[in-house]
Amino acid sequence: MFLQLPGGLRNPREQVVSMSPDGQGGNELRQPVHVPVLLAETLELLALEPGMVVVDGTVGAGGHGVEIARAIGPDGLLVGLDRDSEILTCAEASFARAAKASASQARISLHHLPYARMREGLARVGRTDCDRVLLDIGVSSLQLDKAERGFSFMADGPLDMRMDATSPVTAASWLQSVPEAQLVTALQEYGDERYARRIARAVVETRKQRGALQRTTQLKDLVMRALPGHARHGQRIHPATRTFQAVRIAVNDELGQLRKGLEEAVACLAPGGRLCVISFHSAEDRVVKQFLRERMEPLTRKPVEAGLVEVEQNPRARSAKLRCGVVREVAA
Repeated sequence: MFLQLPGGLRNPREQVVSMSPDGQGGNELRQPVHVPVLLAETLELLALEPGMVVVDGTVGAGGHGVEIARAIGPDGLLVGLDRDSEILTCAEASFARAAKASASQARISLHHLPYARMREGLARVGRTDCDRVLLDIGVSSLQLDKAERGFSFMADGPLDMRMDATSPVTAASWLQSVPEAQLVTALQEYGDERYARRIARAVVETRKQRGALQRTTQLKDLVMRALPGHARHGQRIHPATRTFQAVRIAVNDELGQLRKGLEEAVACLAPGGRLCVISFHSAEDRVVKQFLRERMEPLTRKPVEAGLVEVEQNPRARSAKLRCGVVREVAA
């Protein structure tokens, strides 16, 4: 296995479970273990074979990747990409543990790249194409659960939200400069926020009177104050959830990255190759659904969703939707 992190250039994708050094549950650890969403269903749709070249465009901590590497065997190659250089160290540890447990793991090459630059990742290992691509869209639990990353309002932290720490635009800087109308649109389209205009107006007034929002708790409190009384209580989710989701998607250009990444996948996949995408947001799923219909042969008429058992074990899987398509064979 080799790790490449050349500077430059996921709705939670994995559940984090604390494990002690001996592999048993406990408080001593500090090495997270990850439970990937829709793992069995993804492996079935990928239809992996020994010796394949697979791109895991959102390798995260290696939850799906470890099983893919096992399936394609020692003659296979897994190219793992992620926008988050910090999370790649967790992936490296996961693959190292898997390699110790089994000699049949594929070769692994990890790169600090967004999946929208998939061709560059393949070129670094001397490849121009691949057999399979997996994209697990959204923020990882490793990102959500670290207050200093600023993705969540559950603990106070800097208003950051960058999936790639080298990006110059943080949530704080974006909220300080975004025009009010653009913020309304983002809250509506990315967060399905009913009170987008109230919240956007509150952001603009706050930055005029008090300066930039800098902390997650500041944004959470602003949202709560902006909402009408009846919308602050008794909700299925916290009232600030939609705003945080919308800001995160905008700051990281997640839909733009998705559209570019889907095009990259088709360009990289050999004829008959398969693309699997797991999304967590309705706007993402619409983009994937339309793309598969127009550019590939869809294998999933409807998205595959987590069953009751998986949702009970990992509530974060509730909103996951898996779709798969095949690259059309070139006509003779």
